[in-house]
Amino acid sequence: MDVMRERDSGKPVLLPESMLYACVVLDFDAALLQRAPELHTEGVRCVVVGNVAAFVADRFDLACDAARRVVGTPDADVSLPVPLAGLPHEAHYAWPLYPDTFTPCEAIARVDGDCVSLWTSAPANADLVAKLVNATGFSADGIEIHSLEKSVDSTLATHAAVAAVTLMNEVGSAVCIGGFVSVLTAREATFSIAASLDDQGALLDWQYVARTPGVSGDEATAQDPTPYVSRRAKTLIDDPARLIPSAAHTFARESFIDEIARDNNRDPVSFRLDHLDPVEYDGARELINTVAERAAWGGKPKQSNTDIAHGRGFAFDEHKTDPATPAYSAWIVDLDVNRATGDVAVKRVVAGRASGRRKLGSIGGVPARLIAAAASRALGLRLTARPSHDETPGAQAVSHELALASSADVPAELTAESIDASPAAAAIANALFDATGVRFRAPPFTPERVRAALGGSASPMVGAPRRGKRSLKALLAAGSLGGVIGLACTLWPLRAPIEPIARPLASTWSEATIARGRQIAEFGDCAVCHTAPGGAVNAGGLGLETPFGMVYTTNLTPDPKTGIGNWSFAAFDRAMRQGISRDGHHLYPAFPYTAFTKMSEADMTALYAYLMSQPAIENSPPQTRLPFPLNQRALVAGWNALYLKQGEFKPDPARSASWNRGRYLVDGAGHCSACHSPRNAFGAEKGGRLYMTGGSAEGWVAPSLVGNSKAPVKWTEQALYDYLKTGFSHEHGVAAGPMAPVVASLSTLPEADVRAMAHYVASLSPTAEVAEPTRVAQSSEAVTVQGLDSGRRIFDGACAVCHAATGGVGNFGVRPLLSLNTSVSEATPDNLLKVIQNGIDVPATDALGYMPGFKDSFDDRQMADLVTYIRASFAPNEAPWKDLEQASARVRKHAH
Repeated sequence: MDVMRERDSGKPVLLPESMLYACVVLDFDAALLQRAPELHTEGVRCVVVGNVAAFVADRFDLACDAARRVVGTPDADVSLPVPLAGLPHEAHYAWPLYPDTFTPCEAIARVDGDCVSLWTSAPANADLVAKLVNATGFSADGIEIHSLEKSVDSTLATHAAVAAVTLMNEVGSAVCIGGFVSVLTAREATFSIAASLDDQGALLDWQYVARTPGVSGDEATAQDPTPYVSRRAKTLIDDPARLIPSAAHTFARESFIDEIARDNNRDPVSFRLDHLDPVEYDGARELINTVAERAAWGGKPKQSNTDIAHGRGFAFDEHKTDPATPAYSAWIVDLDVNRATGDVAVKRVVAGRASGRRKLGSIGGVPARLIAAAASRALGLRLTARPSHDETPGAQAVSHELALASSADVPAELTAESIDASPAAAAIANALFDATGVRFRAPPFTPERVRAALGGSASPMVGAPRRGKRSLKALLAAGSLGGVIGLACTLWPLRAPIEPIARPLASTWSEATIARGRQIAEFGDCAVCHTAPGGAVNAGGLGLETPFGMVYTTNLTPDPKTGIGNWSFAAFDRAMRQGISRDGHHLYPAFPYTAFTKMSEADMTALYAYLMSQPAIENSPPQTRLPFPLNQRALVAGWNALYLKQGEFKPDPARSASWNRGRYLVDGAGHCSACHSPRNAFGAEKGGRLYMTGGSAEGWVAPSLVGNSKAPVKWTEQALYDYLKTGFSHEHGVAAGPMAPVVASLSTLPEADVRAMAHYVASLSPTAEVAEPTRVAQSSEAVTVQGLDSGRRIFDGACAVCHAATGGVGNFGVRPLLSLNTSVSEATPDNLLKVIQNGIDVPATDALGYMPGFKDSFDDRQMADLVTYIRASFAPNEAPWKDLEQASARVRKHAH
């Protein structure tokens, strides 16, 4: 519930710690409440005092759920579906006709000594006081009324006030009334549908009967509620009170059409398209094709857990309020079903809407609120406002991905104007059938119903046993590398090309989705690697040095000839997660698909939307040409079999939301370990105890970020945040080299996300006493350096003005303390030499200032003297570097 405030002062109401929450049942009767014990939920009790009946619990969602279950339980005498004999395909469906009649109305009552304090929106007049006295027996002088600022129906507000005081007096504790649930008479609509197919597999007969039990009225033949073409159609709708919503008709029709298609081994989407008139429904057909392409319809996710079943379902609807301009909606739902618990997790929703009979100019997305409302209602769940691990806290959710949970309030029943969301229940039901082989014929699809339908236990999936990584490594130990790669290629076959498409219009996605995609691109540093010096952004051509040779980055702009303009989402997703290009060839692991495979479907779709909405630039980057046998890309299949661990990031329920968000960004889009973890002889990252213990990138040392770091002062969460967000940590130095553009990207991203990354990385190091920066700096000042006169003179003349022992922030940016600088304490001098020779001419952020380079001022002998002096002066506890003159020459030669 929202924060309640007093009407006059505007101050928030301080809720008592031991308060109970209640949901009041309106128009109750004894027979109805007799069902309460059967639907008992632990921690919830039904309290009846006089004319007040309510469910009370220590959480309002529990009380409200119990009240809804009681008033929503169908009566035993609900009429059966109408049988339709004589047709080979026949099925019956039902739709609950208890729209969510929950009405919010707040009131709080508690005892303060001999006085009853009441917070209410009801008029604080003599009539209210009299009702309170009559209901409870308290004296009028002992009732203190505080007015809430919320304005609600005065009759309900008065009823809530009386109920709060009455229940408080009965249960002996402070009580907060959250709202009311009403009782309806009609319980369930039933649908009987039958059909037959001709010899060509086309619909021949179609019979459709819909009824509302317990409602008097004459049967009436209505307009055929199906858009699908059949030669003989008959429709009978008995709904004189018009209680059946359009979503109910859509659920029955789309579930049945899915059944027919699957019974005849037909693709459900193709079967529908075959029965939509190509002239009358040209616009609808285009919408369905677009949604199917966006969702990569035609394949199911890889089954990797015998307890979890994956399913995909499709549903479509037409709205004919305006016959001249019909509206259409198409949904594809991906979900997981836990066979043991019955829990259903909606993983992804791709939904589109359009209007018009002929070719559509544009196709829009379905608003997230409608997706959330319809999907949560179909599953019998409530939505949380809490973001999942792939969403920035406080960010707006995108329409194609949902995170469902069991709290907060369900939105009201969707009206006819909400055509966008009417296919939701059918799409989910069809996905459930795809996952389990069980047809669910009435929503909601609660865990209890799903578990009962599946027999209450997990069923192992039929299929060949998986070949684990251990068996391949055993082969690697027993035989030659070539033999292992040859075997791996047989287990990981080459992939077929994915057909090119026409570049999608930017209007296909919402502005929020594209904006989210921009953030993902910044987290992933796409432009950093895919932009050549002096080249167009993301047009490719940057050469990346690897131990195996130079790898050139590709064109990521939506140019159809040289970029990804003709890539479908399925092709893009495969490249990002599996390292397989659209044409089927393997990408080299210099592209960090091993990290991107952890990204969520929502983020992947948003990234695709962002890249496709950018300007197309025709540019053909240089071809990557590695020496034999590394130029045989098929061998990468063997590498993938050994080292690619596919699968989205799974949050750790024992950890905080910030920790999970940070790990998702660090290990996924951010691919931090690609540089900060060591690699083996085959170029694969070393994990386990070596995770984040230091690596290399583009000739730079990527220092350890965990407990073994050589930094004089250990990294703290605040230091990590400062460094990532601003490019400077007083305790560690300035971002340079490959980290500078990374920080430049992170500086534009939400503070909460950068803090989450810092929080996660800091958690990797054991808690230890951290040396004070000033103490470390003072210890280096006390060192007397003998025999290093040349290096000292160079330092005093070129460096001391900015890097004196006091350091800090000057007029021209930051002045790091060298005694705390990570580069000075590293095991190799490369990073320090690179910075001294090349300077920092493009700082990560404007506030840092620049540093001049000295490669043209000092030769390699002078560089060696200077670095020797810096090491001895500012890292006296570290061993001296050796062969510095040769190291300087090497760094100078490879300078870019």
